Amino acid sequence: MPRINKVLNSQAKKLVYHVNCYMRKEAEQGTRNLKQVQKRTAEATNTSVATVKRILKESNEFLYVFRTPGKKRPRAKPVTGVDNFDQGVIKRCIHNFHITERELPNVAKLRRKLQQDIHFQGSERSLGRIIKSLGFKFKNTENNKQVLIESSNIRLKRIEYLKRMSQYRHEGRPIVYTDESYVDPSHLTPKGSDESPKGIKKPIPKGQRVIIIHAASETGFIPNALLTFKEVIKTGDYRDNINFDTYEKWLRTQLIPNLPSNSVVVVDNAPYHNEQYDPAPTSDAKKSELQAWLTDKGIEFSEDMLKPELYNLVKSNKDKYKKFSVDRLLAEYNHEVIHLPPYHPDLNPIEMAWAAIKEYISRYNVTCPTKGVTELIKETVELMGASEWSMFCEKVRSIEEEYKRSDYVIDSLTEELIIRVNDDSDSDGDFSDSDDDDSDDNGNPIASTY
Repeated sequence: MPRINKVLNSQAKKLVYHVNCYMRKEAEQGTRNLKQVQKRTAEATNTSVATVKRILKESNEFLYVFRTPGKKRPRAKPVTGVDNFDQGVIKRCIHNFHITERELPNVAKLRRKLQQDIHFQGSERSLGRIIKSLGFKFKNTENNKQVLIESSNIRLKRIEYLKRMSQYRHEGRPIVYTDESYVDPSHLTPKGSDESPKGIKKPIPKGQRVIIIHAASETGFIPNALLTFKEVIKTGDYRDNINFDTYEKWLRTQLIPNLPSNSVVVVDNAPYHNEQYDPAPTSDAKKSELQAWLTDKGIEFSEDMLKPELYNLVKSNKDKYKKFSVDRLLAEYNHEVIHLPPYHPDLNPIEMAWAAIKEYISRYNVTCPTKGVTELIKETVELMGASEWSMFCEKVRSIEEEYKRSDYVIDSLTEELIIRVNDDSDSDGDFSDSDDDDSDDNGNPIASTY
């Protein structure tokens, strides 16, 4: 698949230069040693055969994700020790305030509720940062009170998603949920311990995390779709170990051949799910490229328009013509893709499966090797049958109904509020975004979960 506007660093440019010199030499002197692939690769790239072998081994082991030795990578800033499922609980807690209390909650009330429901240990400021990361903002009213409002754009995407899902189910189409996660081999049961919950999750600092990619429907996991591999890039976010090449290969070789016909495949908003084909030109594009894109889309413009004016037209229309590579690939096989609304992992039942898998591994993994963790993942997947998956999917359908009910209540409540005109500020409300707010009631830091 062609790559557009790819930026090469100096080392990559040097590599291209050496390959070009090698190709020119072959054109002049003829091809030699055609079957000695690794030796020819080393000569073309001006490296050693040993280096070529090492890179090929790395590509096979880590599925085309390459790491630069010694390179420092930015780490994601910790928010607090809550996983994707608990983030969904927090979002629904805010919505349930609208229904059960008939009011818009503040951080203090939410924190008290979450301490009861999920044993939340963070401060109000920690909770505030989570709330902001889930797409909520404080807005000022005319009477100088601050209310917590969910982004209208996020609400719209959720409403559209729920309507489409209802239609797919009405049509009887198979719904297949996909997702990626990881298992940390450091969470294990000490040797000789019993199987009580007190003995699990003893942190050991060594070991590579195992990345998991899988898919499932209401009848269970899709056969032969499980992919596991060792983490190679440690940035704090396991998704940095997955790129579109890895994901596309999984789709083509493991998921698509095993999908029921006419499936609807649910994906989240990870970058490799949203890679575009035929993307709109950027502001750095040539004037002729901007004009060509507008012409292709049937958007009128005048010949005397300057580049900033042309790009403004492109920018205001590009979202309507956005096309994702994943959608196009699945469509080739008569399947459809639906993207989860942002900040809604609770609408994906596979999150519950990940939690069950991790709990099983933490209970029965008595050693730290990655190989043992991989075997336990496979074992857990095989044990998880249709009855459990039916229960997971039923839970998600009940969550969907909660959102549908709460959206009507939110409309009613916000109609009664008078939001200050032109109040687009991102007010902190009862919390601030300081760097040291990830602490419990005693000021102790809370471990971050990714």
